[in-house]
Amino acid sequence: MRRYAIRYSLEFFVIFLGVLVSFSVQRYGEEKRSQQETRRLIYTLTTEIESNLEYCEEHLKQLRNMAKVNDAVLAEERLDRDFLIAQHNTRPFGHSYLDGGEYRYWTTPEDYRELHFWMVTWWNTFAQSEIYFNSLVASGLLLNIEEPGLRESIEAAYTTKKRRVTVNEGLLRANSEKIFAWAERKRDASSVSRSRAEIFAEDFDLPLRNLLEDRSHRIGLRIMSLEYYISSLQSLRSELANQFNTNDNLQGDASPSS
Repeated sequence: MRRYAIRYSLEFFVIFLGVLVSFSVQRYGEEKRSQQETRRLIYTLTTEIESNLEYCEEHLKQLRNMAKVNDAVLAEERLDRDFLIAQHNTRPFGHSYLDGGEYRYWTTPEDYRELHFWMVTWWNTFAQSEIYFNSLVASGLLLNIEEPGLRESIEAAYTTKKRRVTVNEGLLRANSEKIFAWAERKRDASSVSRSRAEIFAEDFDLPLRNLLEDRSHRIGLRIMSLEYYISSLQSLRSELANQFNTNDNLQGDASPSS
């Protein structure tokens, strides 16, 4: 009887141990897959940050050109067509995107046909890519990052630190709308039909100068906030590289074959 008890006890222990090992292996596999998925997304996020740094640097160059053109307008008190074209050809900022994502700066006669619609009221929309950050948040995988400081750095770069950039963009846009409204009031008050080009070229007055001085200030704030934001993205890129070794080993884990 005792022999049977020992036998059954051993069989139960073996079964229990097998189940325990099976659960442990399954749990280890799930954790491994979760870690790999997190690392793949972090690698992709790092790639997105690299792309955003390139975008921000180009955006910063555009803002600096906007500042120089506006300063030249204030110095000369000129908004005639020839003057603006000469300034923009030297320091272009008006642009559109080609299918491949490349910039095409507006420097052709066709681009300048209605230049007063955009050149002195351009606020330059900030639109970096945030697809993979949003994916990381939506999937909940951002919570899998064990280092809380790194999690906070990622969230801050895409929320609080970016907010300074978007707030100053909104302030410049509001100023641009005031400049456009100034021109429309001038047109409406004219006794004869006048184009915007005529208004800007011939009616440079104190209210417009005040608006353009405000524009210089707003552009300056945009430059300052974007420089700060670029610095924060660079710091985040370094943190990700240190934490996940993205520069060396992570690319192999993130390859399609892995």
